[in-house]
Amino acid sequence: MKQLALFAVTSFALSASAFNIPVIPLNWTTQYACAVDVPSRVLANVVTTQYTDNTPGSCVLRCDAAGFSYAGVEYSNECHCGTGLVGTPASAPVSDCNMACTGDPNLSCGGSWRIQIYKSPALPPGGWALQGCYLDTTASPAFGSPVVHHTFDTNLDLIDQCVQYCAHIGYPYSGVENATDCQCSFGLNPGAQIRSEDECNSLCPLPPGAGSEFCGGFQRLMVYQFRPN
Repeated sequence: MKQLALFAVTSFALSASAFNIPVIPLNWTTQYACAVDVPSRVLANVVTTQYTDNTPGSCVLRCDAAGFSYAGVEYSNECHCGTGLVGTPASAPVSDCNMACTGDPNLSCGGSWRIQIYKSPALPPGGWALQGCYLDTTASPAFGSPVVHHTFDTNLDLIDQCVQYCAHIGYPYSGVENATDCQCSFGLNPGAQIRSEDECNSLCPLPPGAGSEFCGGFQRLMVYQFRPN
């Protein structure tokens, strides 16, 4: 909202040095510490919402939950969610992003036509290819560090749930084990030991009428690798 009275805008404006560095959650990264926004907007397919508790972190959480890969804060109370960038935004001096966040006056949330832009680690569009069934024990882990383990509320269509989750957090290797455990990594352990796919024999259900699928096994990880389009 750009039509606030001048005295109200001035009351939010501070020196850039007065602000703390924001904590950005979910491994999102800062793409522009401060950029020039335009009436047609620099974020693609943008959805802009005003919040009384706006901060860079809360905006990122909201955009991530809504499935967007870009987030931006502007004019103190605006959270912008988008799917990408429209061209290459023009950088602006950090001092131009001088408006305090409505959710935390110690943090900056852009300025008048100035936006702070953040990007998700999510992988680009692509597909997943089965790599095989691997031994996975404490002594002989299939994935190299770091490994993210995740458990879903249900193991219905577990493989699809797992690859989507790993893609969302930016990990190009995904694996399911014993029909319950989803693992994400950046690659196989150099000593990973492949096993017969018959050993990945734990079943998990597919949607009604679709049967079931093999989702790894006991100490056996069924591994998939991401391949971009």
